[in-house]
Amino acid sequence: MIGIDIVYIPNIKKLMQNEVFIKKTFHSSETKTFTPEHLAGIFAAKEAFFKAINKKINWLNIEIKKEKSGKPNLTISTELKDKLKIQNIYLSISHDNDYAIAQVTLTTK
Repeated sequence: MIGIDIVYIPNIKKLMQNEVFIKKTFHSSETKTFTPEHLAGIFAAKEAFFKAINKKINWLNIEIKKEKSGKPNLTISTELKDKLKIQNIYLSISHDNDYAIAQVTLTTK
């Protein structure tokens, strides 16, 4: 399963002033780098995941972390992973000027 999403970074910049939006959408670990570019990439990754699984779940059931190499990693609970029968999750995020894009590829059991 594959999902992809593109985000216009200036829209995220406006939404960053909305504390309710931030708390409903991002884990505190994801907001340690509180820049529009960073949050737009995470938002795009979560939206791409929703598209890959073809359903909307709670934003906070997904967490985007960085490996030491800088590679992004999408994590979900073991329970959700089992429920959706997901074996592997592959994530790529990229930024260019005013846009952030993310692609999620899932393999299932």
